[in-house]
Amino acid sequence: MPTSAGEQDRAIAAASHNGAAKPSPESVRAQLDKILGSNGFAGSERLSRFLRFIVEQALEGNQLKETLLGVEVFGRKPAYDPRLDGVVRVEAVKLRSRLKEYYETEGAGDPVRIDLPRGGYLPCFEAPHIEAPEVVPPPPRRAWWTDWRLIVPPLALALLIAGYMIARRPHARSAAPNSSSIAVLPFVNLSSDKENEYFSDGLTDDLIDALTKVRGLRVVARGSAFQFKGKNPDIRVAGRQLNVATVLEGSVQRSGDRLRITAQLSTVADGYHVWSETYDRRLADVFAVQDEISRAIVQALELRVAGDPGRRLVRSSTEDLEAYNLYLQGRFHLNKWRPEAARKGIDYFQQAIAKDPAYAPAYAGMADCYTWLAVFGWSPAREAMPQAREAAKRALQLDETLAAAHVSLGYVKALYDWDWPGAEREFRRALELSPGDADVHFAYSVTYLSPLGRLDEARTEIQQALSLDPLSPYKITCAGMVYSYRREYDAAVQQFKKSIELEPTFYHAYEEMYGVEIGRGRTAEAVAAMQAMRAVLPGYDDTSGRARLAAQQGRQAEAHALIENWIEQCARGHRPGKSCYAAQMYAGIGDKDQAFRWLGKAYEERNPLLAYAKVMAQYDSLRSDPRFGELLHRLGL
Repeated sequence: MPTSAGEQDRAIAAASHNGAAKPSPESVRAQLDKILGSNGFAGSERLSRFLRFIVEQALEGNQLKETLLGVEVFGRKPAYDPRLDGVVRVEAVKLRSRLKEYYETEGAGDPVRIDLPRGGYLPCFEAPHIEAPEVVPPPPRRAWWTDWRLIVPPLALALLIAGYMIARRPHARSAAPNSSSIAVLPFVNLSSDKENEYFSDGLTDDLIDALTKVRGLRVVARGSAFQFKGKNPDIRVAGRQLNVATVLEGSVQRSGDRLRITAQLSTVADGYHVWSETYDRRLADVFAVQDEISRAIVQALELRVAGDPGRRLVRSSTEDLEAYNLYLQGRFHLNKWRPEAARKGIDYFQQAIAKDPAYAPAYAGMADCYTWLAVFGWSPAREAMPQAREAAKRALQLDETLAAAHVSLGYVKALYDWDWPGAEREFRRALELSPGDADVHFAYSVTYLSPLGRLDEARTEIQQALSLDPLSPYKITCAGMVYSYRREYDAAVQQFKKSIELEPTFYHAYEEMYGVEIGRGRTAEAVAAMQAMRAVLPGYDDTSGRARLAAQQGRQAEAHALIENWIEQCARGHRPGKSCYAAQMYAGIGDKDQAFRWLGKAYEERNPLLAYAKVMAQYDSLRSDPRFGELLHRLGL
């Protein structure tokens, strides 16, 4: 430790760089006090303690090691091993970011600059000086550049050199993820009963939902996080794919009324653990454990909870554990996206409600099951959608702050009631309540903005949804549909291919892709997409594509026969919501009268897909017909 003023001066000089002016220790300490009193540091005791410690140590000429910082600043035990606990590195990343932000805003004109260079923990101090302006001599009297014989050869050479350098320049890297970003990977079910998978999935969902409420924290949505279920990924690889700085993973072991939950938070940059804990509790304590895990992450990432800092992040919507179990099973089946699973989900939600009639999330889940069955044609809309409306309204009567219930009611108002102002109110309220929820941005884009033709806003909202849920095949496919509504077909196909790459059996992406390719006359590409779908999904129907291709090649009788056979199959298979699909197929082969006949049926049935008539390319051949304009008017479009 230096003992003389000269040694301290040499320490400060070592902490300065680039030949900048050397500030005095007094000016450094005055600058430190100003920084710690700024908006970015005033509410962050941990970062403030970190910065003050390293500045004082640097002024005293001491060297700084990671182990010392872990023990002295972050309260780790003397045996602290930074290879197993990366808290110092994580906090250093946040400190550099916070200092950079300070000097770009409040401290832009400060006389002393304190920085933390990468690769170490010793800060540097500078007193920036302003360069005198360079005196530019007056131009020469003769304007020689007006002679093209003199200027063209060097200019051409400069352009050639510039082109060569640009061609050799490496591609810019994607922006580094914000340090306040996290993905919660599916917790592993370690219970002896594999049927408890619904419980580990439900715990993961609840943690995602809780962390979404934390201001300043970007949380990856369920759809993308669950792409890694059962894959035991390298945390660094998964984090880079999800563009996050930290990853939470864990396991759940349930035995009778006992519960063991293990959770660990790791940094993506190096894979080191920032925090880990094991909870051995009673099943009845599950909500308390979820709240403790959420708060531990908030503390580890040095974030602030909006509103009352002491409020619980995880709210128990029911005190009945059996109702909670039934609710988790209902949600587990809803997320399978299959008609039989949606019906099973309704059954579980109803059982949960029977146990606790005031269980608002169970009503919202039931509403979503009914809506899904109606939208995809597996239940008559006039039966399913009123049930969805009733369930969503009941959820909101019980808990008006439940964003999911506002989304559920927004779906009904847009796709069944065609009440566009009412739908907008529900989606906007959901955005107010949960601005970091990918599903809310998705619903607003796809179910409200797109049908109305507000496609610039729709694109913005779907991109926001994808920033929070970047690996969801369904959201990516719907982004492609938004591009298709905009008639930006290359961008649409790119999204469909990305979705298929993530989930090769996702039939919806194939259907949309070959539909786009047929519509723009790219027969070879359409046939390739249909063949690819048959290879992985041999049982799925591609009648629409085959009928349109037959019509394009002049085989009208074959096209009609294909559609009529498909309609008969739907009747035999008890799939009542076929009218919009039939209308689209007849429009695609140029049979306008049949198309309008089926559109009339769709209107009488209040088919949810009719809401997209204004923007779907499948109806472009009908737009010049006065009957189509009349239909749009009746739909409020």
